[in-house]
Amino acid sequence: MTGELLLRAPLFAAMPRKAVDGLAARATRRTVKAGQRVRAELVVLVTGRLEVRADGALVRSLVPPAVAGISVALGAPATAELWAAEDSVLVAIPADAVAAALKRHPEAALAAIGHLGGVIGELSAEVAALRRHGLVERVRHRLAVLATGRREVAITHALLAEEVGGTRANVSRALARLEREGAIRRRRGRIELV
Repeated sequence: MTGELLLRAPLFAAMPRKAVDGLAARATRRTVKAGQRVRAELVVLVTGRLEVRADGALVRSLVPPAVAGISVALGAPATAELWAAEDSVLVAIPADAVAAALKRHPEAALAAIGHLGGVIGELSAEVAALRRHGLVERVRHRLAVLATGRREVAITHALLAEEVGGTRANVSRALARLEREGAIRRRRGRIELV
């Protein structure tokens, strides 16, 4: 069962099944409540949403099937913290199991490198979008990313403002515009994509 959950994430889908099964044997499934800090070396998000925070500031949100903590699992110092933005289910894998799998299975190591390259690409695209697009388009795009696999996002205007690099007031105006266009419906603490 845990192996199937891991395979939902592209990182593990690119690994040999033997490596995934070995990691699944050491993995634990956890439920974290909104506002709780996630303490684990490597996590796979199954349901919910996690926030990556550095020095208290929101860096980005993660939605399923996100994987976080590969570099920490391999011994690098943590550069951010993970917090549950909403009640979430995740699979945690101990660092020693990740390191052993990558040493035993070179294909797994290549999958990890590919995954990290993808994360760098996503972050680069987000930085480029901040420079290139207006606030309404950044809000529209971020909501689409956060709503992956669902129709509704549980997020406040203030948190969404952190996500897109805007002020709460300007994000509220952008959301009002998107609602007038029929793209979203706002509810208290939730935004439904139409």
